Amino acid sequence: MEEQEGKKIIKINLLQTSMTLGTYLGAYIILAYFVTAMTVKYSALSLLALPLIIGIPVVAYFLIRRFRDSTQAPFFPFPLSWMLSILTFLFATVLSCMVAYLYLRFIDHGALAAGLTARMELMMQSTQAVTAAMTDPAQVEQYNKTMEMMQQTIAWFCSLSASAMTKQIIQASLMWGNILSLIIGLITAKRIKFNQ
Repeated sequence: MEEQEGKKIIKINLLQTSMTLGTYLGAYIILAYFVTAMTVKYSALSLLALPLIIGIPVVAYFLIRRFRDSTQAPFFPFPLSWMLSILTFLFATVLSCMVAYLYLRFIDHGALAAGLTARMELMMQSTQAVTAAMTDPAQVEQYNKTMEMMQQTIAWFCSLSASAMTKQIIQASLMWGNILSLIIGLITAKRIKFNQ
């Protein structure tokens, strides 16, 4: 895309820029995935994993905003900002999910699934102590149904192959990336200022 500012022409290569920003964001997402996977083995890392996961849209926002400010364009329209955000999330998803697949296929060898299953069994054991303290039978039944649903979900996820787990991660990443790119596009758009 080209923008004219008087006699100065500003050129923006949208694909190349989004690949570069997507690489930075993808590296951050890989770090977040790694710390999240390590929480299965070391539960203290969950204090670090949650802020890292929540920080993904914040990092994406700062990357897009930094690029917008570096162009020094008088305006940065919403369609450009939105497309840049979508493509950045797309390339970050490709990079992070490729690394996730390689980890699950060649390094993990079922350790993540075994860790999740062990955590779920530990939660089910602690559920018995919690339900013993409850007095309302309807509340106990609802709690047990919720825990059973969680156990079935964990069992289903752990039964997936490395490629199927990666497909689930890709679907979730693309869905949230599209939603977040709309919000980031709205926030980082810069309108034309008219002198009065």
